[in-house]
Amino acid sequence: MKHQLFSIGGAVAGLLLLAGCQQSRQASIMEKHTNMLTQPYGYVACHTTQTPVVDGLLDEADWQAAPWTEPFCDISGEGHPVPRYKTQAKMLWDDDNLYVAARMEEPNVWGILHQRDTIIYHDPDFEVFIDPDGDGHNYFEMETNVLGTVFDLFLEQPYRTPHRGFVTFAFDLPGLKVATHVDGTLNNPNDTDEGWTVEIAIPRKAIAAEWDNYLTAGNYLRLGMSRVEWQTKVDTDGTIQRLRDADDKLLPEDNWTWGPTGMVAMHMPERWGYVYLSDKAPGTADAFQYPASYATEHLLWAMFYEQEACHNESGKYLNSLTDFPLADGDIPTGTSLKVEATDGAYEITATDGDGHATTINHMGQIIRKNI
Repeated sequence: MKHQLFSIGGAVAGLLLLAGCQQSRQASIMEKHTNMLTQPYGYVACHTTQTPVVDGLLDEADWQAAPWTEPFCDISGEGHPVPRYKTQAKMLWDDDNLYVAARMEEPNVWGILHQRDTIIYHDPDFEVFIDPDGDGHNYFEMETNVLGTVFDLFLEQPYRTPHRGFVTFAFDLPGLKVATHVDGTLNNPNDTDEGWTVEIAIPRKAIAAEWDNYLTAGNYLRLGMSRVEWQTKVDTDGTIQRLRDADDKLLPEDNWTWGPTGMVAMHMPERWGYVYLSDKAPGTADAFQYPASYATEHLLWAMFYEQEACHNESGKYLNSLTDFPLADGDIPTGTSLKVEATDGAYEITATDGDGHATTINHMGQIIRKNI
């Protein structure tokens, strides 16, 4: 592999462009991929000593004290329509479970799917994605509709990776608990509902790798949340039907998420929110702060998007730091970068002054180590 090592304190040597990969000298890497580089949301999940009863009601004192997240937005981000209905979530944790709850406004609550692991988002649904160690690989997904019907799976790698790993559809999160509550009447289009609430308990052991315990005070989880909503009509027989276009194709679903990914794709773990596990009681936690590694990993993901764009255009990866359109300030002060690449693979490693080395590769995986 070719490699090039630079030690840079905020200034970047001249920008050279890889032949066959048309890049703009005017746009920096952060400007070119700005829609996928917005800051993910953050949340402080407090430690509860009251084991919530998973019933969809959220009436325990600790649930009442836990703050709501920001309202969900369109998955594609700025410039796209504001969701028609409000969605917010909140979280708690204890030594055994991560608790996730969400409240969804909905004037006509409906759901018809009852079989586990069917394609739940064909109904309106709520979805949770967890990357326990934030490396962009080996993550979990679960979805539920208002009936509490679950679809859950484990993925070794996102769907975008050039060499796809296993997607384990037969995987069932062991010990998972889900309950919902409807403020209104289910599957009755003749009245107006307020919405529905979902409450989920995800056991620590269900998101463990080997003997790891990710539910530990001071840890960050990467966690995405999504709501799928459909435009509907009431058919002549009184049933609720998803709308279709003039060619009888279903209109696209709405995807409303806790922070945008920048495109209609949830399988981008780097775009999910940061959940900090606090040891403090609900209502007493300090304000959220991003991890110390945030700036470095933010840069590495920007470089990943640039590599993806270039490879899609030219079939080659950039193999020198000077091939990247970096601007002053893009590289954290005191950080050294090394780029190693062939036509089919690459690694980019950032090393800080404390000897923490963080690598991203062509598979979209973050690897952290001390040197």
